[in-house]
Amino acid sequence: MNRINRIGRFLSYLVFQNIAGLIGLGLLRVLFGERGWFPVPAVQDILTPILKYFLPLLFAYTGGRMIGSHRGGVIASFVMIGMIAGNPSDYSMLMPAMLVGPLTGWIIARTDRWLTDRIPVGLELLCYNVAAGFIGVVLCLFCYAEVAYWFVLGMEGIHGAAKLVLESNYLPWVALAVEPGKVMFLNNVINHGILEPLGIQQTKEFGQSVFFLLETNPGPGAGLLLAYYLRLKNKPRDNARSSLLIQFVGGIHEVYFPYALMRPLVIVPLIAGGLAGNWVFVLLEGGLVATPSPGSLIALMLMAPKGMHLPVLGGVLASAAVSFAGSYLVLAWKGGPASDDPAAMAVHSISEKSEKSEKSEEEVPLNEEPQRKTIRKIYFACDAGMGSSAMGAALLRKKIKQAGLPVEVGNCSVDDIPADADLVISQARLTARAQEAAPRPEHLSIVSFVDAAFYDGLIGRLRSEGPQGAANEPESGEGEALFTPDHVQIGAQADDKWQAIRQVGGLLVRLGLVRDDYIDRMIERERVLSTFIGNGVALPHGVGAADTGILKPGIVIAQYPDGVTFDEGNKAYLLIAVVGGEQQMGLVSRIAFMIEKPETVQALVRAESPLEMHRRVSAFLQEPASETNE
Repeated sequence: MNRINRIGRFLSYLVFQNIAGLIGLGLLRVLFGERGWFPVPAVQDILTPILKYFLPLLFAYTGGRMIGSHRGGVIASFVMIGMIAGNPSDYSMLMPAMLVGPLTGWIIARTDRWLTDRIPVGLELLCYNVAAGFIGVVLCLFCYAEVAYWFVLGMEGIHGAAKLVLESNYLPWVALAVEPGKVMFLNNVINHGILEPLGIQQTKEFGQSVFFLLETNPGPGAGLLLAYYLRLKNKPRDNARSSLLIQFVGGIHEVYFPYALMRPLVIVPLIAGGLAGNWVFVLLEGGLVATPSPGSLIALMLMAPKGMHLPVLGGVLASAAVSFAGSYLVLAWKGGPASDDPAAMAVHSISEKSEKSEKSEEEVPLNEEPQRKTIRKIYFACDAGMGSSAMGAALLRKKIKQAGLPVEVGNCSVDDIPADADLVISQARLTARAQEAAPRPEHLSIVSFVDAAFYDGLIGRLRSEGPQGAANEPESGEGEALFTPDHVQIGAQADDKWQAIRQVGGLLVRLGLVRDDYIDRMIERERVLSTFIGNGVALPHGVGAADTGILKPGIVIAQYPDGVTFDEGNKAYLLIAVVGGEQQMGLVSRIAFMIEKPETVQALVRAESPLEMHRRVSAFLQEPASETNE
């Protein structure tokens, strides 16, 4: 199950990065297509290359880049051209692009890793690119001659089966699999992995597709949440109302999954609601011109072609009505859910965590102080990292800002939690996956991402953790975190600049500032243009301030008393690495002001201890560059 969830998360992330292109395609069809509001026959000359070339190449590049970085994406696009050229049919190449892209990226990444220690110094960039080009040629020709043919055969079978289902009127019954699958967090696999490629192909033939409506229909979830809203009382009622708005209008379906799992029997009315909506879609021949993402009522109306708004709206309302009636009966038969509101579980998790913490502190011997970990970075994690987690992070970020707490809040996929996370908040059914992916940080489970009591409890806990959580923390604390004596290496030695850069990169990795692969990009950047800037100083760095290998900001300084030869015989006695994302430009400007005076550099080169180096450099980091004097 975890592997299937990972596949779904990967596919959804791949699609979400390119969703603007799909929406653009949908808007072209809605406005100017054959069934659009303002039909323009010439627009077909634009739609054809978008479907045949642009979207497959875009998806292949994205999938290749996600696994094999930029070079993997480029070669994946190159290989995809072979697939497109070898396809004599009219089938969409989007599905093979979602397979060819990641596979090519994986091959490029494995090849780069194998070559790392097997190529001569100075020939890395040449060998990497030549190897990638050779792999691209082999895979491109193979896809053209063999894979495209077998793909066409496979798609003929799939679309033949889909056509039989459509003609036999059995299509509505897919709700038997779709609705339970959504509740089990398989919605991304179902939608982006199966229904979306089928819908794109059907749209090429008929101008619209009902497949785009089968999973994205917000009606069943809206009916369930409305039933909960009428059965709950007080604060839980408000949480259900907020979830209903977010699910029906915002399109984030994950918010109703916990409500369904609280009473598993309501899955029956969810299936009934999905069946009802699907029957209406089929009977009224409803369909959309592109996938609505997220699956909100607004997105469905936007992607509905001219004349299809009433059929689409009718199916959504029918599914909502049937789901509501069945869910209300189930909740009433069970005696009402007021005592076990899903949101209450979130509050309980905070309270239980606090009680356990207090109990553990009481058991600590008197001669030992309990260690409390400072929470500076909180991440909300969901399956794809772009839906409910983004909403939860936005809500908490607003409350933290109002409380004046120096805590950063972000969102991510449950399988890709950043290494600098101190606290991870995830939906209760995903917490086990989150702990497996990132065992180091503390984990909290949440059931309702809109429960105000959960956020208030967390804010109260952050405030109670002592001075480190206060808003008036001295600015020097930031400087200390960016640059400490541990960030200094005195008396280093290296045979050449490549070894020196790897030493500095290794220090960045040991301090937890960057990932291992950032060192490779430091080497790559140095091959493009020397980072020696004069006055005996070099500033080795990666290829960009927004490099995904950067985990947190910081400065590292390595002192080489004998010097390291850079280009044209210039020697660097100080190698300074600055990583900082958004803060990088400000940090670099202060370092630049510091090293513009030769006497300052000489003082640093003569420093005999990390403490001395730290004292001298900190003077420049703690004050604006324009006001700092040596």
